[in-house]
Amino acid sequence: MVKQGIHFVFVVETGFTMQAFSSAVEVLRVARKLGAEDLFSYSVVSLDNESVAASNWIEVLPNLDIDELPKGSIIVAVAGAGADRQPNPTMSGRLRRWAREGHPIWAISSGVVRLAQAGLVDDCTVAPHWEDVPYLKDNHPRVEVSTSLFVSDEKYPTCSGGGAAADLMLNFIARSGSRDLVDEIASLLMIDGVRDGRMKQALPAELRYTTSNKTVFAAMRLMEANSFDALPVQEIARRIGISQRQLERLFKTAFSKTPKAIYQELRLQEARQEVLAGRRSILDIALDYGFEPAVFSKVYRRVFGILPSKERSLSAQTMS
Repeated sequence: MVKQGIHFVFVVETGFTMQAFSSAVEVLRVARKLGAEDLFSYSVVSLDNESVAASNWIEVLPNLDIDELPKGSIIVAVAGAGADRQPNPTMSGRLRRWAREGHPIWAISSGVVRLAQAGLVDDCTVAPHWEDVPYLKDNHPRVEVSTSLFVSDEKYPTCSGGGAAADLMLNFIARSGSRDLVDEIASLLMIDGVRDGRMKQALPAELRYTTSNKTVFAAMRLMEANSFDALPVQEIARRIGISQRQLERLFKTAFSKTPKAIYQELRLQEARQEVLAGRRSILDIALDYGFEPAVFSKVYRRVFGILPSKERSLSAQTMS
């Protein structure tokens, strides 16, 4: 349980992503509205103490001097698209200084890039937005990249941005011992359940299964569009104008797997997100994704190393 107030300081820079920023701030605002004023508070700062325009051109006015951060406050770095192309030495220097002073430091959206540029997350696992993954892999090879929505159990908690910033914040509040408060916040913000940190980002098909073959890519798009009511492989081949045998040869060349195996992987990955979300019964999830319940559990355990019921139970425990 939170025993003393925790103050968050959001550090925004020009072009920061408004959705990620507001998603995190709104969780704290509602927590305070629900009676947690003594537990959680927040401020906004900019590097020059002037107003800052987000990527949507809406300006945010800081309400705290950057040189007057409360002792022990949690720093949350918020950046946006272009952080990889435009390093910010002032931001990097500030982050290193705050780390030396003992401030916990988080990053959301491309703020993750700023942590890497500051040299703070070498040998750490981070959850950047998928658009920032190539840059991090090419320029910061010591940074362990995860495709999860967020990573909360590292020295530097991070999230991919967007609505995942709310999930990271809600997860923190839950782990602080305020599970009932989390449920109330989610209800007021119309959030349909708190997503687990192990949930993966919804990557485009071209990133999940890289291929330059247009025919294979067309088949993949059909598979993704028909996750619930799975199409027979023969029907997929017919719709893109080739034989099933031709399609199987193309998939073997591209992925060393059959179309059926790839299709099953796609459906299982999506089904797993619903298992972790915990909003619907496992029986309904299995049936919706075209699996008999007993078969679903066996295949799920073979692919992910754990039964869906067990993984859901473990997910609930981490949030309690």
